[in-house]
Amino acid sequence: MTWKRVDQVLAALFPVRCLLCGQATGDLAPVCPGCRGDLPWIDPRNPGPGVIPGVHVRCALRYEYPVDRLVAAAKFGRQLPVARGLGQLLAAGMPPLAEPPDAVVPVPLHWRREADRGFNQAEEIARGLCDDRGWPLRADLCRRVRPTPEQSGLGAAHRRQNLEGAFALVNPRALARCGHILLVDDVLTTGATVAALSGLFLAAGVQQLSVWTAAYTPPPADQVAARKV
Repeated sequence: MTWKRVDQVLAALFPVRCLLCGQATGDLAPVCPGCRGDLPWIDPRNPGPGVIPGVHVRCALRYEYPVDRLVAAAKFGRQLPVARGLGQLLAAGMPPLAEPPDAVVPVPLHWRREADRGFNQAEEIARGLCDDRGWPLRADLCRRVRPTPEQSGLGAAHRRQNLEGAFALVNPRALARCGHILLVDDVLTTGATVAALSGLFLAAGVQQLSVWTAAYTPPPADQVAARKV
């Protein structure tokens, strides 16, 4: 039985209720259709944040209420349907691609943190995205080899230092067949995490690299500009 089929069975037995209004959502999305329209979507026609030179970065939603609540529920509340639902929201907020990626790679967690949380929220977001788009999920191409403190609360410089030597590529045969890799994470803040991973993939010869995240924390200047629009 596939993950998608399991999700459908669970949704039928235990209907997912909107985290914002409490109504049944009708699918695995964490919010109902009405509340979904009120989310702080980022216009996909706007250029993405240029946090990684040469890498195409796109984010679906601004990291503000109620998106921060959804991410916290998936990341720290062990709510697997919410993580999958964020993947559906990511799929809904991104434009179609002319050519699908050869591999969708979630940002890995160290095995100890994944065991503590029960799952890797980035992998489940990527799973929701891949189920929607029909793309190949490849969580076996990289791993986190060094446990690191939480990035939350750290400045940009400390985030980069925190991630030095944290990741390693694996499965080089499979990687050699991937001309276009799409990295997926929950939230983009300074870009330190996806930049560390991007450097590894680009150094290994990946020709095209993209980054999609469910949410984006804009710098203060961008937040002020957004409020004036």
